[in-house]
Parts: sequence; structure tokens; C-alpha cells
Amino acid sequence: MSKVNTIVWGLLVAFGAFIVYESLGHSYYGSDFGPGPGFFSFWLGILLMALSLVQIILIWRRPAEPLPAGFIPDREGVKRILSILLALAASLALMNTLGFSLTILGFCIFLLRRLGHQPWWLTLVLSVVAGFGTFYLFGLLQVTLPKGFLGFI
Repeated sequence: MSKVNTIVWGLLVAFGAFIVYESLGHSYYGSDFGPGPGFFSFWLGILLMALSLVQIILIWRRPAEPLPAGFIPDREGVKRILSILLALAASLALMNTLGFSLTILGFCIFLLRRLGHQPWWLTLVLSVVAGFGTFYLFGLLQVTLPKGFLGFI
């Protein structure tokens, strides 16, 4: 388990370094009212690297632990992971054609039926709320989402 943790925290150190590198392309100082766009991302990257290095040091200081049972997914777990990835890819491909509401409605119905164990009526209620409710919420926030071929949802 310590190797897995070291790899994951090492990737987060690298991601923090990438954030710092990218933040250097933006101005650190802003106007009289506050810092520039590079300020937050720079310090966020530094914090991510520092905390990840602390975790790596803590991992190295304690004895190695074996992987817990079920850490590596079995055949059914791999099928569930692949179904989620395929549903995400299909949603991405259909978003402009069907629109946000219908795509999220179909996405939620598929995932709730594939991964969940609730009755159909609950699946439909949750999916309608997720698809149309979030579209309405983003509309209140004046965020434009794809409306699809119908043009109104």
C-alpha cells in the first residue's frame, strides 16, 4: 500500500508543480483592489506540493501495509467502471445534439439503473430533477448550457 500511496502523492506533487508553472504565465500582482490571476494558482500549487511531500514523508516513516482486500476491482467492478466511462463519453458526444437536460436525464437513468438498486419511479424522479432542475438552476445563474435540437430544454 505504501508504494501506491507514494505514487499517488508523487503525482500530486507533479500536478502542483504544473499548477505553479502555469501560474507563472499570469500576472502575480493585480490592481489596487487585489492580487492578479497568478496569485491564487501559484500558492495553491505550492500548498499542494508541500502537503503532498508531507504525506510522502509520513508514508516512508511508517511500516508498509499490505493492500486491503478488494483494492483491485474484480470482473464486476471493472464492468461498472467501464460503464461509467462509456456513459460519460456518450454524454459528451450527445450533449450538443440532445441538449443538457435530455443528456443528463439519460445519463442519470442509465447509471442509476446500472449501478443502483432503487425502484423505477425513484430513478425517474431523481433523473428528471437532475436533468431539468440543474438546467433551471444554471439558467438562474445565467450560465448558458446546450439546448439541443428541441431548442427549449
